[in-house]
Amino acid sequence: MRPNVDLFLIRDSLRECQETTYFSGKLHTFTARLIEVIDHVLQNEQSLGPDIVRAFASHALSANRYLAGSTTKESPYEIEYCLQAVIPKWSKRDCLITTALTDERDFHFRPTDPWAFVKAALPGYATSGFDPLLVQLGVPRVYSHKPLFCVPLYHELGHFVDISNGVTNLSSLIQRPNSAWELQHRLEHFADIFAAAYIGRCSIRALEMIAPNNPTTTTHPSTADRVALVEDFLAGRNTGIIPLFQACLQQLGLPPLQIEHVALNLDPAFDDIRTHSITSKGELHGIFNSAWVYLENTLDNRSAPWIAPSSTTADIERVVNDLTEKSIRNASIKERWESGATP
Repeated sequence: MRPNVDLFLIRDSLRECQETTYFSGKLHTFTARLIEVIDHVLQNEQSLGPDIVRAFASHALSANRYLAGSTTKESPYEIEYCLQAVIPKWSKRDCLITTALTDERDFHFRPTDPWAFVKAALPGYATSGFDPLLVQLGVPRVYSHKPLFCVPLYHELGHFVDISNGVTNLSSLIQRPNSAWELQHRLEHFADIFAAAYIGRCSIRALEMIAPNNPTTTTHPSTADRVALVEDFLAGRNTGIIPLFQACLQQLGLPPLQIEHVALNLDPAFDDIRTHSITSKGELHGIFNSAWVYLENTLDNRSAPWIAPSSTTADIERVVNDLTEKSIRNASIKERWESGATP
């Protein structure tokens, strides 16, 4: 396909996204500005040359995929809201989360920077200082409205924080790895601890269910080693590689890894099939582990109100995930209301 034809198609898609609306006013602004750049490139394609037009079309196509998945019709808004609440503590840039629904068990959290390309390759377009980082979130379609099954995204967020700040890279200068394997393993350990700091043991519990007996490989530590380190961190034991990570964060001027979640008693609300009222960011992140524990206890013990034979595993899972999702949604609505519903 010719790059200029692609740009016409991408522009039409972005205009349709704007008509569908986003949850975030910032995504409206981003989309409008991207459409402006597309217009600029189409009007100046002869002077820009085919290589620039082709490269920009690639950036625009990637952005469009995730922007299209971030409309109110498709977006897993609740998990986006939880992750967005974490980012300001770890990134100085304005980061906008966009989502693409995947068809496999593919969770990812990838930064992309189309405005860096625009500033470098399109000097005739004035960005006027507009340069938010676009974060591309990958969520399996089957889990898009199942927040408890999206806990691996906190691990992926940990990778984003690590790579964007150079934490593991710095660790290799402070304490040289014994092998290429070890450096790769550090990446996974940091993301594991980061996720556990925000949502507790359910972050590694998901790994135990997906890959309970995975051995050590060139890219990942064994599941047993990953679980042991997370349990040490959650218990307050400063063991293994944890002190090295903390030293790196301190040297980079970043906060230490510490418990960010609050344990909740969901029994009174969930037993009555009601949402839980979230009152703090600690509770916002803490609802994942508490709801996970509630779900597993309910499936194993079938206490009231789940004691009826008609209460199937699928029914219980659906209700608990729905109550968790609605509890998060209510917290976001309350926050926007109290802040005057600013974009």
